Amino acid sequence: MTQRSLPAPPAIPPLGTSPVRAVLLDADGVLQLIGTPWEQALTESGGELFSRRLLAEEGPALMGEEDLRTLLARLVEELELTTGVEDLLELWWRATPDPLAWQTVRDLKAAGYTTVLATNQQRERRAWMRSALGYDGLCDVDAYSCTLGVAKPSPDYFRTVLELVGASPQEALFVDDNAANVDTAAALGIRTILHPADAGGDLLRHELAAALTNGAHP
Repeated sequence: MTQRSLPAPPAIPPLGTSPVRAVLLDADGVLQLIGTPWEQALTESGGELFSRRLLAEEGPALMGEEDLRTLLARLVEELELTTGVEDLLELWWRATPDPLAWQTVRDLKAAGYTTVLATNQQRERRAWMRSALGYDGLCDVDAYSCTLGVAKPSPDYFRTVLELVGASPQEALFVDDNAANVDTAAALGIRTILHPADAGGDLLRHELAAALTNGAHP
């Protein structure tokens, strides 16, 4: 039996084909697979109230103003949870890099684009992503919210990133699985892709190739 060959992934149009010079990529759900949806994972581990409180109060930790452990310890005490801080922290160590997505990042760089890791992360998870998952060097610019002091979906997050890479909104393309983040970026004039969470690197490749091709110069 002759093995059927898979179609080749779409080529990334070279820099200069479209106005885009910088590609901003979210981590969770885009460059790495998270498995269980985040709110569901929080609820399963700490209960519905824990999930709601964590999501409502994580802003300072995402902006690097508070340790994640401090936030979790406070919620464990206030909600009288039986699950301890270290067990809850295990939720943040769940992610698997998507090889196809990472290869697309490398191909974007090879095609001349400036690539940006545009992700909301606490200091602890940033350290874990760098040490355990090997994110250092994947993108040209690492824009972790905890180091920038501002987090998505704040418009200031995107303004800060654009300033870092020296690009105008019209020269940027942003990919995220969160509609609120995408809506804010689009309102600023940034080209956007709303990528379904954990949809995989093959779809991401097709989305990026299509967006860069459809936005090509006449």
